[in-house]
Amino acid sequence: MKYNLLLLALCLLLATFVNANPENEKLAVPKQICPCPRNYDPVCASNLISYPNRCLYDCARRELERAGRSLDLLRSGDC
Repeated sequence: MKYNLLLLALCLLLATFVNANPENEKLAVPKQICPCPRNYDPVCASNLISYPNRCLYDCARRELERAGRSLDLLRSGDC
């Protein structure tokens, strides 16, 4: 009986620390659905990631703006 209570208390304590992690709040921003065509016309962004097309770049830019960050288009083509 004491072993079960100790195990329960340990599990509750662990669950408290997992839920109190402030980084989980950053991950809670839902990703938007981006209906983009599958054409390949790459663009290079300021984060030095090549996006397959302008639509997917715009989707990533809007998602970062909601998180308070910016993303600029550097040039057409791969980074």
